[in-house]
Amino acid sequence: MTLLLLSTLLATAAPSDEPLEAEKVRARWTRKVARCEAKLVLAEGRWVEVCDVADPPPRQHRRALASLIGVRARHERARARLDALGTPGREVPVHFATNRALTGASVGIADGTELIYGVVTVWIPPNHPLGELDKNVAVLDLHTMDADAWHASLDEAARGRHLLTYVHGYNNGFEYAARRAAQVATDVGTDPMPVLFSWPSQGDTWFSTAKYTFDENAAARSALPFALFLGSLLAEHDQPIDLVAHSMGSRVVSDGLVDLHRHGGLVRSLDQLVLAAPDVDATVFSQRYHQTVLAAAERVTVYCADDDRALKLSRKVHGGYDRLGSCRTDSLTPLAHPRFDVVDASQLYVDLIDHDKVTSSPRLLQDLALVLEDTPIEERALEPEGSRHRLPP
Repeated sequence: MTLLLLSTLLATAAPSDEPLEAEKVRARWTRKVARCEAKLVLAEGRWVEVCDVADPPPRQHRRALASLIGVRARHERARARLDALGTPGREVPVHFATNRALTGASVGIADGTELIYGVVTVWIPPNHPLGELDKNVAVLDLHTMDADAWHASLDEAARGRHLLTYVHGYNNGFEYAARRAAQVATDVGTDPMPVLFSWPSQGDTWFSTAKYTFDENAAARSALPFALFLGSLLAEHDQPIDLVAHSMGSRVVSDGLVDLHRHGGLVRSLDQLVLAAPDVDATVFSQRYHQTVLAAAERVTVYCADDDRALKLSRKVHGGYDRLGSCRTDSLTPLAHPRFDVVDASQLYVDLIDHDKVTSSPRLLQDLALVLEDTPIEERALEPEGSRHRLPP
């Protein structure tokens, strides 16, 4: 008993190791950032030297650019980790609607017969860096409700906040999409209320033609359910509504807006419509969707990249026809409009696929935050280049 009491007293009296460990971690990342900054200065210097040459050898140009892109990406990641230290964890409620069918208490991959509404709670852990979606960003709880209760719940939760509606892309399961919606809403830093529309994508599978074809058909079938959902969202809520669609989700949104236009249009405009890495045939977009999306939103932003390997594969699958997100000049030129902004993120690296730049890159998340704040494109440190604005390396 005496030994137990003594050990208890010592444990109570001993200072916690947590502050000391936290300081060690901060010191380690501070040193990491300093090393990255030193390398970045050297890489920027080499890049300037190459650019100052009238006609640099192509190989030298490519090597200097690749070096700068890689060094900047490592610096951004290290900086994001350092800046995140000490931030608390938080629970993020994501209001969702889906045309997926329920599978027990979870949401499956098959089409449902009607829209299902609910709220999924996502845990954003302490020390969460911008753009990270690791396993610690986790779904805690999910419950469904009828449409009237859902709209009332959203009104209460979103009082004084923008609604950030997210439509995911190909190969996204419901849980992954919910985690991504919560992460993006957290990382833009403007405290929007996340709303998710989830369609019956297969999810959690490697690319295959069969799976891709399944998702293409599912996206086409989901356009009308999305149109019904978006129409009710705009009619039932007074808050500003921003809509972000990723990859194949841009097809769901584009076709849904056409359906709404065919049935009388929107009761009011979206504030911002963002198409991130849109996996949409560029010619079809120009002919079928361009005017419709401009009529639906105060401003439209497209994030594209010519190094997006997922879109390169999609282009090959579709017989070589350009995708809107591939950043090809011939496809972008016909879309020029004062309210249609194209941001070229080709000189930005996040991973080997480079398809999730707008959700994973701290740099693009910061630019997305400016878009959601309606910052003019001329004030966002982008370089104008023909029909687009380029994010510099």
